[in-house]
Amino acid sequence: MRTPLLAVILAALVLGPPARGAPTADLPDRPLTLEDCAAIALRSNPQMVSSRQRIVSARAGVTTSRSGYYPQVSLSAVEGLTNGGAGASSGADTREELDLSLRMTFWQQGRRAGVQQSRASLRAADLTHASTTQSLVEQVAGDYYGVLAARQLLAVAEEGVTLAQDHLEEVKARIAAGAEAEVDVFSVEDDLAQAQLDAIDARSSVRLAFATLKNSMGLPPGTQLELAQAPPPGEEAVPALQEAIATALENRPDLFASRASVEASGYALAQAKIERGPVADVSGQYSHQTTQWEDSDSSWDLLLSVSWPLFDGHAAEAAETSARAALKQQEADLEALGNEIALQVESALVEVERTRERLQASQVSVAAAEARLAAAEGKYRQNVGILLEVTDARASVTSARATQVQARYDAQIALVGLKRVLGTLAVPAATEPTP
Repeated sequence: MRTPLLAVILAALVLGPPARGAPTADLPDRPLTLEDCAAIALRSNPQMVSSRQRIVSARAGVTTSRSGYYPQVSLSAVEGLTNGGAGASSGADTREELDLSLRMTFWQQGRRAGVQQSRASLRAADLTHASTTQSLVEQVAGDYYGVLAARQLLAVAEEGVTLAQDHLEEVKARIAAGAEAEVDVFSVEDDLAQAQLDAIDARSSVRLAFATLKNSMGLPPGTQLELAQAPPPGEEAVPALQEAIATALENRPDLFASRASVEASGYALAQAKIERGPVADVSGQYSHQTTQWEDSDSSWDLLLSVSWPLFDGHAAEAAETSARAALKQQEADLEALGNEIALQVESALVEVERTRERLQASQVSVAAAEARLAAAEGKYRQNVGILLEVTDARASVTSARATQVQARYDAQIALVGLKRVLGTLAVPAATEPTP
């Protein structure tokens, strides 16, 4: 009956816990909104998997540091053959032992600092994960709007091709009627070729934009995506600079993560100082040993231990110096991050203002370009204008419309960027698996 027990223990150690399959992203059976894309990215992007595992590791560190507060129970069993050596009887003897020991550290100098350090590290990992989440949502938003912009830019380019083709047909008809010289067809054909080249580039941009979005969402390249159209950018209120900086300092998770890292470094320095000695602990132990499954023996002790490394090659001193330097580095990084956040906020406010002004200006530009094209076409049909004016006006209309499309989505991306630097960017709820 003893051997099967050992076999079960060995099998459990060798086989370990059952493996779990990797999660897969389930795409909704409908056009994806920005929130859908962000939720899928939070489940599937490898960057999020890596960030969650850092939380798992930090949580395990807390468990390890707190394990010293609990009794330590160990069981060992040995069964086999042994040769007693010189003086022993010939042949092999059977060795059968079972050891059970219980150890408890009632108090240990520096143990609390170790626990506090691991807890601070866990908070830093949690907050860093929150910052990574917001950064990924911002990236997905930029790529999502990039796809929508690329598709509309393709529509603008194809509309430019249609206009150029219409002009070509009109010029051919006028040449056939004797109202234009045959040489005039070449400039219109060149204009059509340029419009077709723009459409080819726009078509490639759509494919690249989709590939970029799928990459940020953590989807394989062959995945087919259908996106819902985003609502037009609204006129959301934008805070003043000082108010925005204050909001960022109250909400940015990476700032709180840096503060938690400073706290963890402080506890690490406290531990390094303690380890220079003297180090004391109070512990107790009880052990029970059974030999040949019959003879048994038990013992216990209650000990106060004090150790002092009188000379260790300056290792403890170097450890304290390293911990102090790490603390100062974390403090400097925290100060630099505060300054960087202020710069990011001001830059984001400037970008929001710039893109909104460009959007307004692009609307005026489109209206002016369309009016110019209509006037050029009217003059040309009345034989008081030249063909070059028409082709130039056609190219200007296409360019103005493309600028307007890009300005519209730039304004939406800038607003998302502002929310991210303020730490107020909304993250889809209930999308991430538990670490």
